[in-house]
Amino acid sequence: MTVVMSLPAVVALFVSMTSFYTIKERVRTAGIGCLVGLVVIEFFAMFGVKIFGLFGISMGSFYVAGGLLILLIGLDMLRAQDSDDRITEEELEESKSIAKKKGDVSITPLGVPIIVGPCAITSAIAQQAKATNCMEFTGGLIALALVIGLLYGCLVLSSHGAKWLTPAVIKLTYRLTGLILAAMAFEMIITGIKSKDLGLFPEKPQIAQVISIEKARATENATC
Repeated sequence: MTVVMSLPAVVALFVSMTSFYTIKERVRTAGIGCLVGLVVIEFFAMFGVKIFGLFGISMGSFYVAGGLLILLIGLDMLRAQDSDDRITEEELEESKSIAKKKGDVSITPLGVPIIVGPCAITSAIAQQAKATNCMEFTGGLIALALVIGLLYGCLVLSSHGAKWLTPAVIKLTYRLTGLILAAMAFEMIITGIKSKDLGLFPEKPQIAQVISIEKARATENATC
């Protein structure tokens, strides 16, 4: 999840949007943005599967769609371009203009979609769907909270030391993160294709059952 949220990209955009803020204002903005992101991602982690169930969307299809989304984001990051999941250049310039006027960018675009966008929501729902008991489900929610807490710590540190974040370092980390995201995307797509929800590949017990039925039919035909 830490990779999916792309901490370097979030920090870079945060520093850019709050370039006219004081350190105190940056810390406050980071706190509100992370709180909004935490509420949004925890909500989808708890109720995302049920919401998709209402629309008749299987987890297999969701894995494939989510994997394709993450793959596109990873490819954009490998080309050192801003992902659609984050924010466009026009929106970034608009955010800078708001920052100059001491406007509040903590809820949007910082909280959503920069900290928690479609990519993070997709991964959170997919991970929670794997939980087999209440303990694993609760552990997943706690892990999401810890990731948001880690992100908040990074944003606070960047508020005090933004001058050390050189464009070259940010760009290199951005591309490496994109490579990892692309690999994760392929894993999600393969998992979705193999899932029993889509029914593209029968499970091993089903295959064995089909073979046994065919053998029984062949034996009957030979007896006759």
